[in-house]
Amino acid sequence: MPFVWPTSEQIVYRVMRLRRLIAVAVAVPVVVMLGLALFDPAVLSPERATIASMAVALLVVGHVVLFPNVTLETISLSLSVTALVVAMPVIKIVAAWAPAPHQTAALVILVALAVAAMGVLMALLQIALNTLAYSGPVLRLRLKTRLDLPCSAMVARRQCALQPQTRRGRVLTGAADENGFFDVAVASHHVADPENPDQPLVVKVDAKVLNTTEQQHDVMIVLPNGSVTVTSQSFAPAPDGCRIEVTDMPGDFTTGMHALFWLTDQQADNLTEMSDIILGHDARANGLAHGISLLSVAGMILSPRPQVAKRAE
Repeated sequence: MPFVWPTSEQIVYRVMRLRRLIAVAVAVPVVVMLGLALFDPAVLSPERATIASMAVALLVVGHVVLFPNVTLETISLSLSVTALVVAMPVIKIVAAWAPAPHQTAALVILVALAVAAMGVLMALLQIALNTLAYSGPVLRLRLKTRLDLPCSAMVARRQCALQPQTRRGRVLTGAADENGFFDVAVASHHVADPENPDQPLVVKVDAKVLNTTEQQHDVMIVLPNGSVTVTSQSFAPAPDGCRIEVTDMPGDFTTGMHALFWLTDQQADNLTEMSDIILGHDARANGLAHGISLLSVAGMILSPRPQVAKRAE
């Protein structure tokens, strides 16, 4: 999916939905820079540390708004910018070693090299964080969330419950076999198919309804790697409509994956996607947004690819 500028409603939603990610990505550099200013004001003064902290906070919020589906890149950006700010006093000292007439030029060159090094550090940190997030033993924890909707419980159940031979948003299901299993295809708008870069990646799983009533719907989902996830949805009347409660027990989540799921508030994002369909609102969910990253944009700018026709020539 190509990059799309967010609407004002999407900006507000992304800041609200990714508030935990923003808090973590801002807290780390703020603690480091203000701590350095406290213990060694000669290296980084409190005034500059405060300004730098505010700048990093704005940078993180801007990155989340423009690139909502690259959680690890947001954290990597925060850490690498912090390293750059902390290294600035050292860069100034090194630039002062040059002859007086060339100190300004030396400072500019060193800052440019430092920014380039920051980009490399950001990419390396992202690789390291990705390895940490998806490695380690499986941790079985229940994931719960709830959402109030201005519609009846019957309408919410019909739209949100995963059942055979239905289509809701980007989810398409097939007919159930003699054992009750049915195919589920989910289109991922922010991840492209490697074989067809212009098309979204379609993830296919098997599912089976374990229990279903007017108030509750339990489904078992078998992932391609053989792990099993159980999802339970309850639908209860509320004063202004109905309340949906979702409980997931993922079968393949590591500690890092649980952390990413929590940072992005993924369950609530999935419910928002469904609620926008039910209520006819414009799409806000991050699951429907693009998956372009800042590093991929930088790569396109620094190393643009020629058009296919020109490459053929």
